[in-house]
Amino acid sequence: MGGITRGVRGGGGSATVAAPTGSPAAVAVVFGAAGFVMAQTLARVPALRDSVGASQAELGIALVGGGIGSLLAMPHTARLIERFGNRAVTAIALALACIGWGSLVLAPNVWVLLALFVLAGAPVGLWDVSMNIQGYRVEQLRARTVMPYLHAAFSGGAVLGAGLGALAAWQGVGLAQVPVGATVALLVGLGAVRAFVPAEQHEASGAEPDGADGSDRVPGGGRGLTGLEVLIGLVCLAAALAEGAANDWLALLLVDVHGAPEGFGALAYMAFNVTMLVGRLVGAPLTRRWGRDGLARVGGLLAAVGILLVTLVPSLPVAVLGGLLWGLGVSTVFPAAMSAAGEVPGRGNRAIGVVSTIAYGAFLFGAPTIGLLAEAFGLDRALWVVVGFLVLMVAIAGSLRRR
Repeated sequence: MGGITRGVRGGGGSATVAAPTGSPAAVAVVFGAAGFVMAQTLARVPALRDSVGASQAELGIALVGGGIGSLLAMPHTARLIERFGNRAVTAIALALACIGWGSLVLAPNVWVLLALFVLAGAPVGLWDVSMNIQGYRVEQLRARTVMPYLHAAFSGGAVLGAGLGALAAWQGVGLAQVPVGATVALLVGLGAVRAFVPAEQHEASGAEPDGADGSDRVPGGGRGLTGLEVLIGLVCLAAALAEGAANDWLALLLVDVHGAPEGFGALAYMAFNVTMLVGRLVGAPLTRRWGRDGLARVGGLLAAVGILLVTLVPSLPVAVLGGLLWGLGVSTVFPAAMSAAGEVPGRGNRAIGVVSTIAYGAFLFGAPTIGLLAEAFGLDRALWVVVGFLVLMVAIAGSLRRR
């Protein structure tokens, strides 16, 4: 795509100069690495559960560790970027997160697994906010909707990761696959971070200025919290809860409730991520047609129908269809919320950090709540709580409207 042009007045006239368009490919690779390292681990949740001998409730408590770590780290991301720069924060977080994901297979019991999830979750939270801040900067440079494509790269990486996990499960390969995949994500992601958009390009676009020292440090925006951020955050929380529930429980649901082999569960999880990828690839033109709020309403309804199909119909083909609708429905909401957060007046990076933190609250209460409900009522009925949050998301989707 061509560069953005803007007028520069100086002396006796004006001239039009081309502003750089940034490096969306580099950001997309970082998003893809995040999706890959996560999915290639979560696709093996049944094997990970068996390796530590955990019940569903205990597994739910262990999974919440990732949310705890992320929520502890996320609120500090904007300030760390202001001090050290977007590239440095993303690179360090990426490295620590990949090491953390790879170390999960070393857990001898569920309590050590919980601790390792906490340690892995903290850099995951920094990585998530930092790459979304960079994605928003690229979107502003190009003056067009880019965020859905970046999140599509995340889903593309997740498809590859889930596919690797499914292949390993079908072939009876042990959990050694997890640290190997994490090493691949580490090397690829670090190579891409080096090409992140430097601050001088962001300044040349006429967008909100970065640090005056010419680094890639970016301003955090005002302090405090606005009601609009809370509403956007709740929309994002519902989407994150739906996505996280599929990540944590979809494969296990098919294996334990529907009697599918472990490889089939991992394959269905990969299919979920395929529809996430497809939804995000078509998200940009659909956003221009229906608006972010309209697309979120339709997506929430689709995801709710998908979950009900998976949990109510005792059929593996119907369960796979439900998983596809589930993924398609929630695919565009998170990137839309990140773009909406970036538009909150006077808040800059802090709004993206706040919305991300609220959204990650889903990982704090979602996994243990579903795990405990699963022990009491069954995993299929426990997932109905996600449907309730999707209804809330549909009701307040107007907060995503472009301003």
